[in-house]
Amino acid sequence: MNNLIDILDEEISKDQFKEYLVNRNKEWIKKKNGSSSINGSLRAVILGCIDSRVPIEKIFQSKPGELLVLKNAGNIITLDVLRSILVAIYELNAKFIVIMGHTDCGMAILDNEKKIIHIKEKLGNNLLETLEKIGNKDPLDWFGFFNQGKWNENAKEQAQTLKNFLDENIPKENQPEIITALYDIESGKVVFL
Repeated sequence: MNNLIDILDEEISKDQFKEYLVNRNKEWIKKKNGSSSINGSLRAVILGCIDSRVPIEKIFQSKPGELLVLKNAGNIITLDVLRSILVAIYELNAKFIVIMGHTDCGMAILDNEKKIIHIKEKLGNNLLETLEKIGNKDPLDWFGFFNQGKWNENAKEQAQTLKNFLDENIPKENQPEIITALYDIESGKVVFL
């Protein structure tokens, strides 16, 4: 079994990439072998980061149909995440919501002036101004960047944001339990906070 990850050439075309995905999908079809058509059987939502080193389904060895997984940059509670959580609560009877941060998260830049300058240079003034108008706030706040090394604190802050929203809008008896966790990129270990 090959444990090495694939690294695609920068010059790969759209058609080559689609072919690559089709071949990967053929391998999945062999493994799927009639997996459950039940959705959310573990009655749990996990919000994690889009970082490709955080494969939530693999981390928890979940089978298709067990976990409801949401991902965004920095595992941030956004309007779209709230929308999906509400669907999970009211349509799939979610009982648990896990907010899982991870070590070495690229969204942790706020105490690193070099990273902030780099981000601003990459985005450019036009995009920064547009983001400020769209988000109605400083673009660095809109992105949800947080302080370097404060992965635990970010997960806890997002959990508190979700709890506040649920407390204000949903009767206690309909609220799922909120759990915070941190995934260690190096060891693969999850610690519940």
